[in-house]
Amino acid sequence: MKTFKMKPLLFPLAGSVTAVFNCQGPLTAPIFVGSGMVSRKISYSVFDVPSSSASEAMLKNKEAGAVAAFDRIPLSYLSANFTFNTDNCVADLYGIRASLVDGGEIRGAGNAWICPEGEEDDTAVDVNFSGNLSVDKIMLRFMPGHVHLMPLKLGDLSGETKLSGSLLKPWFIHNPFEHRRFDIKWTAPKAEGSLSDARGDIMISPDCITVNSSSVAFDLFTKVQTSYPEEYWLNRKKFSEKIAVPFIVEGVELDLRMRGFEFFNLVSSYTFDTPRPTHLKATGKIKFHGKVVKPSISSEQDFCPDGQPEKMMDNRSKQSLVGDLSVSGLRLNQLMLAPQLVGQLSISRDSIKLDATGRPDESLAVEVVQPLQSGSEENLQSGKLFSFSLQKGQLKANICLRPLHSATLNIRHLPLDELELASLRGTIQRAEIQLNFLKRRGHGILSVLRPKFSGLLGEALDVAARWSGDVITLEKTVLEQISSRYELQGEYVLPGSRDRNLSEKGRGGLLERAMTGHLGSVISSMGRWRMRLEVPQAEVAEMLPLARLLSRSTDPAVRFRSKDFFVQSLQSAGLYAESLQDLLEVIHGHYTASDDVVLEDLSLPGLAELKGRWHGSLDASGGGNGDTMAEFDFHGEDWEWGSYNTQHVVAVGAYSNDDGFRLEKIFIQKDDATIHADGTLLGPKTNLHFAVLNFPVSLVPTLVQIIESSATEAIHSLRQLLARIKGILYMEGDLRGSLAKPECDVQIRLLDGTVGGTDLGRAEVVASLTSNSRFLFNAKFEPIIQNGHVHIQGSVPVTFVQNSMSEEEKTETEQSRTPLVPGWLKERDKESTDKASEKKTFRERTEEGWDAQLAESLKGLDWNILDAGEVRIDADIKDGGMMLLTALSPYANWINGNADIALQVRGTVEQPVVDGSASFHRASIYSPVLRKPLTNIGGTVNVESNKLCIAMLESRVSRRGKLFVKGNLPLRTSEASLGDKVDLKCEFLEVRAKNILR
Repeated sequence: MKTFKMKPLLFPLAGSVTAVFNCQGPLTAPIFVGSGMVSRKISYSVFDVPSSSASEAMLKNKEAGAVAAFDRIPLSYLSANFTFNTDNCVADLYGIRASLVDGGEIRGAGNAWICPEGEEDDTAVDVNFSGNLSVDKIMLRFMPGHVHLMPLKLGDLSGETKLSGSLLKPWFIHNPFEHRRFDIKWTAPKAEGSLSDARGDIMISPDCITVNSSSVAFDLFTKVQTSYPEEYWLNRKKFSEKIAVPFIVEGVELDLRMRGFEFFNLVSSYTFDTPRPTHLKATGKIKFHGKVVKPSISSEQDFCPDGQPEKMMDNRSKQSLVGDLSVSGLRLNQLMLAPQLVGQLSISRDSIKLDATGRPDESLAVEVVQPLQSGSEENLQSGKLFSFSLQKGQLKANICLRPLHSATLNIRHLPLDELELASLRGTIQRAEIQLNFLKRRGHGILSVLRPKFSGLLGEALDVAARWSGDVITLEKTVLEQISSRYELQGEYVLPGSRDRNLSEKGRGGLLERAMTGHLGSVISSMGRWRMRLEVPQAEVAEMLPLARLLSRSTDPAVRFRSKDFFVQSLQSAGLYAESLQDLLEVIHGHYTASDDVVLEDLSLPGLAELKGRWHGSLDASGGGNGDTMAEFDFHGEDWEWGSYNTQHVVAVGAYSNDDGFRLEKIFIQKDDATIHADGTLLGPKTNLHFAVLNFPVSLVPTLVQIIESSATEAIHSLRQLLARIKGILYMEGDLRGSLAKPECDVQIRLLDGTVGGTDLGRAEVVASLTSNSRFLFNAKFEPIIQNGHVHIQGSVPVTFVQNSMSEEEKTETEQSRTPLVPGWLKERDKESTDKASEKKTFRERTEEGWDAQLAESLKGLDWNILDAGEVRIDADIKDGGMMLLTALSPYANWINGNADIALQVRGTVEQPVVDGSASFHRASIYSPVLRKPLTNIGGTVNVESNKLCIAMLESRVSRRGKLFVKGNLPLRTSEASLGDKVDLKCEFLEVRAKNILR
């Protein structure tokens, strides 16, 4: 345009064009055929580029590939082919192609009459365009930097249009009856939510701009009446970048109909982890018809001497759009806000004001002062204001915000049931917030009747808070349920000014963490806090929904990442499947049970069946990168979980992130069975005393079943073993050391015990995990109906991941070996007389008595001559002790006889060496595999350096049957030799072993 000295177009252009063409035809009227494209090499200085919105957009987006610009839209590529006939001055344009920096492409073709007369002739231009572009990104380029638009989520728009008119004003014509217009038809195939299936058309004519749009959730008709000042075009010498829109708006008509239009996804881009999806759908009709009230512009005196329309721009800033507004049937979800309101709407550059009324108890008022001003501190202090007032019956809502000055919120009688925000229900009787940012003071009150959220039901919720300087005080929070009451008080100290000066990146990260549900971690990392929770009375069943809500992961991304990692781990192990059901079948096919006895899972009750009462308190403080401390006092009564029940549950103690738990009292009682614990746990030094009294062994598999989902195969085997043991368990012990290197002393007794139906006369186990990483144990078992015993004792090295300890730590550990005197032990004399017998069954001991008995039981086990990795285990089984061993097996039962077995294990854990001997005399064993029992068993079996040597073992079966066994077998396959074999001779032996190998 600069090269050809053309007059400026309606919208500014920027860029340089390189063209190649051929000249053909007669010399009197040659025809030029060629092509042109925007050059990527700018051959002129930046200072030679006329200042305009187009040149600024091109230079700002040069790094992104911009080579040209149309108004504020940068282009990365622009080309066209042409044929220009000089006889009639008509240019045929074809192959027009433009690529946008923000994504999208536009193609077009048509013709133009290029001559001085074409600048005003309404038939000079006739060009068709089609393509696609990103509306969200383009709209941002036309908005001031301080104005943040909500993402429309329209995706890429596909459209087509026809451009006709004069060269300078393609859609400006003097005769309004001529059919000349700029018609754009568009669709949004990738639109989401309520904008899905969005489509419409935009028609620009000399007197108006009409917008018709629709989707599955709305219909919009907008008509903007326009005019063009002839004085402006006659006096305009040069293009002025200050005129953003070269036409004048005379009036606006709007008709909006919404059918469940979703606003929440537009208002917030954050994902909230709620049991139900959060929707905010609007339904209703809004109509507006307004005119622009403006000062007149009639002569050249309205322009400055240099020809720039400075005064016209000043007059435009004083214009305002004023008209009638009607709102009917407006509701959010099911909450009716405006059945029928009529009023006035006024919009100007300085303010937006709406005032509408309906019935005497229905009104709506909105006022926004300086809506288009930037959010700088200077502008905020100059009077920026937002005010909102709504009344509909008893519902009242008032909001007033003056940035950096004050904020006020007042809500009365808001029915959350009708608002339907996720699973939030109830009625807000009163919600009030008053903040004074200049004085740094404020207070807030919230009162909700019958609150409900995610299954958590309440009768009333009351909250009162106050802000003063750097301190936010939670004066009162009371949640009342049918049988429960919770009272919470707290205080939060805002971080200092040094901590508040966060970078934009850090502030955005904190905001994102808070909005995605990690508010607690954000608060703890920013300032100090303290809180006190008092529970005078509560029902466990009413607390369960709150516990589930607090324990649920609040970041959806974590769940998706965990799922992907789980599937990838399965695939890396060679497990592939198309669906979850197929995957489970594949895993089941790879699993082979290695146990002979398969136990059915215990039928545990569901969490919803947990019932009971409790009361207590919790005092906690922390945050600000300081220590987190807490003191708790918890008391539960009459808890039931299906068929299981307890009469008392007590937990009293304190917690510190440096010292761990300090338990003053842990007490659980079920009938006569009790569990006690006191001391320190999960800290740098552990010193915990625990005891289990009158505890039925039959409950132990139930406890194992509860934790089995995260347990190892060893715990599953333990459950199988305990399933055959009955009796009353007594256990007492001390836990010391640290998490990296724990120590423990424990003594276990089983009274009235049975093993596989065999009654026990004595069952005692004493074990110790020592400071030098050795596990010592001494176990004695005796049956009650036969003489004999099972005695096993040993010392096994234990290896920990961290095994280093300073001399100071060793000294403290030795000092900590002295056990605590538990509080429950001191109170034994205060127990009721009906439990005196129970207490006597468990030994009354002092500290010295406990240490002496433990030392006596483990005497000789902690040999100083043992190497660090050496193993030493001794086993002695005599006569009736065989009944206990065979009771653990479903394939053999000891009836009677004499047996003398002595085994010892030496060596290391990796290379154990077993030696021993076993002799049998006149023994009898019953097995379900044989029709008749084995009787008169006699013989000797030796174990020599991991090799089983059977000198002779013989037995009779009924009158005629005989069984002879003789030979050698290695205990480890790696130590087998050619001479190892066993000779087995049977006579008249009837076997019933159906499916035994299955």
